[in-house]
Amino acid sequence: MTMKRLLQLSIAWCALMAWLMPLNAAASNVSGDVNNDGEVNIADVNLLIDMILEGDSSPIADINYDMEVNIADVNTLISIILGGSAPTPPGVVETFTVNGVTFKMVNVEGGIYMMGATDDDPEASEDEKPAHQVTLSSYSIGQTEVTQALWVAVMGSNPSYEQDDPNLPVAHISWDDCQTFITKLNQMTGRKFRLPTEAEWEFAARGGNKSKGYKYSGSNDINKVAWWDGNACNGVGYGNPDYGTHVVATKMANELGLYDMTGNVYEWCYDIHSGYREYAQFNPTGPATNSNYRVFRGGSWNIAAQFSRVTDRHNTVNFDAPHDVGLRLALDDKETFNVNRVLFRMVKVEGGTFTMGATPEQGVYAEDNEKPAHQVTLSSYYIGETEVTQALWEEVMGSNPSYFETGVDLPVENVSWEDCQVFITKLNQMTGKNFRLPTEAEWEYAARGGNKSKGYSFAGGNSYSDVAWWKGNSDETSHTIGTRLPNELELYDMSGNVWEWCQDWYGDYSDQAQNNPTGPATGYNRIIRGGCWSLWFGWCRVSARANYSPSYKYNDMGLRLAL
Repeated sequence: MTMKRLLQLSIAWCALMAWLMPLNAAASNVSGDVNNDGEVNIADVNLLIDMILEGDSSPIADINYDMEVNIADVNTLISIILGGSAPTPPGVVETFTVNGVTFKMVNVEGGIYMMGATDDDPEASEDEKPAHQVTLSSYSIGQTEVTQALWVAVMGSNPSYEQDDPNLPVAHISWDDCQTFITKLNQMTGRKFRLPTEAEWEFAARGGNKSKGYKYSGSNDINKVAWWDGNACNGVGYGNPDYGTHVVATKMANELGLYDMTGNVYEWCYDIHSGYREYAQFNPTGPATNSNYRVFRGGSWNIAAQFSRVTDRHNTVNFDAPHDVGLRLALDDKETFNVNRVLFRMVKVEGGTFTMGATPEQGVYAEDNEKPAHQVTLSSYYIGETEVTQALWEEVMGSNPSYFETGVDLPVENVSWEDCQVFITKLNQMTGKNFRLPTEAEWEYAARGGNKSKGYSFAGGNSYSDVAWWKGNSDETSHTIGTRLPNELELYDMSGNVWEWCQDWYGDYSDQAQNNPTGPATGYNRIIRGGCWSLWFGWCRVSARANYSPSYKYNDMGLRLAL
C-alpha cells in the first residue's frame, strides 16, 4: 500500500470519527494546530497530509516530536482530535518572561561523551582533534537562540542587521556584549544565566544522552535542521525571501528539543579558544589564560555545511561583533566560583534529619566504629560538587604536591589535614568566602544523597564499580574527577578516587540524637572518609570511617570543600 493511499484512508477515518464525535473534534491552543487557526480539527489533518506529500518537514508538522514528519504524525493528530492527550515537547523544564517576552530553557541531563572529531572525519580540521572524553554535570540550555525581542526587552535596542521580525535571532554582537546582556538579564530575573561552555554546547548539539550520532544537530540532512548557505544564502540568491537569518525554531529540533544549534546564526560560548588535549576532563571551561579569543559554534545562514557540523569550531576576539554571530543561554543552580579562571562549583545540601552510621544496608561490612547508628539533624550547607582538583590547588598554593600529575582535573592528593587548612585560608583570602572542610556528619549526609537519598550502600548506587574508583578498577592510580556516576545530589566521587579529610577529631559514636555535630573537642587523629583508588571497596561505603594524624599525607588523600 502506498504512502498516499495510507494517508487517504487516514483522512477518511478521521473525518468519520470527527463526525461521530463532534465534541472532541476541536480543541484550542494544543499541540496539533498545524494551520495556526487556534483550533485542532480535520483541517489540520488535511494540511498535515499535504505537507507530508510535499516533503515539508516544518517543526509545526512534527506532532509527536520524534524529529520526523510522516504517517505517525497523522495518527497522533487524529488521536488528539478524538480526545487523546497531546505529546509533551522533550525537555522543556522552565519558562521565563521578561518585559512580556517569553523564552524557554531545556534541561540537559549530565553525562559522559567524546568531544571533538575523530581522525576518520575527512571534513574535520586539526582544531577539532583529538577527540577526548568529557564529563558534564546537568544544566539547562536555551530552547532557541536569543531572539531580537528578548535582547530588546533587556537592553532596549537592537544591534542586528536584519530586523524584519522580533523572533529572528539577535546577531552582530560581541562576546563582551553578551556579558552585559546576561548581567542585566540576571538582575531582572534573579537567576544565574550565562553562556554555555564549549563542552556544554557540543553535548547539547549532539543531543546529550539521547544522541543518535548525527553529523549536524538533529539530523544527517542539514536541510531538515538548519538555515545555511545552501538554503539561505548562495543557494537561493540575494533578494530571495529565504535569504538571510530566519525566525527561530522553523527547522526541526534535535534529540533534546533544541532548535537551530546548526545554522541560522553562530553562537558564542564562554571559553577562551585553545587546542584540545587528549586526557579526560570534567566540566571543562577552556584554558586559564589571558587570551582575548573566545569560541563560537554552530554555523550560520551564510556558511557551508562543512563548517556547520556539531564538532566545528571558530573563534575571534571578545570585542568583535560579526554580523552572523548571536548567542544561546545556559543556566544551572549551582554556586560557581572563579579563582583566576579556574572554576569550581558548590552544591546546596538542604538541611534535614538522617540516621548516621551503620544502617541496615551496610550489612556485614559495617565496622564497630560505625556504631551505634544515631539520629543527626543538620542545617543547610554547601559542599563541593567534586573533590578539589590539582588545578585549583596549584592556583591557590602555587605548586602541586600530587604524586599523579597526568591531568589538571585529577583530584589533588598527597595532602595532610594541616595542608588543607593552609589551602583553605588562602582560598578564603582570594574569594572573600568562608570555605572549610565538611564535618563528618555533613560529609556522610551528602554522600547518602541528603533529602533525596535512596538508601544506597555507596554514594550513588549499590554497584560500587559504577560509582567509585577502587582497587579493583583503578589500575592503581587516581582518576579524573566525575568519571564515575554521581549520587542523588549530583556529587561525584564521594565513594572512591581519593580519601577526603573532614574537620572533626576522631571519636566514638554516641546513641544520642545530635544537632550539627562537630566531633570531639580534642583528639589525636582527624577523620577521613570515602575510600580511595588503592583500597578494597568496603572502605568506599557511605558510613565507613578512617582516621589519621593531621600531619599525615599519602597519594590517596585529598579533600572536598564545604561552605
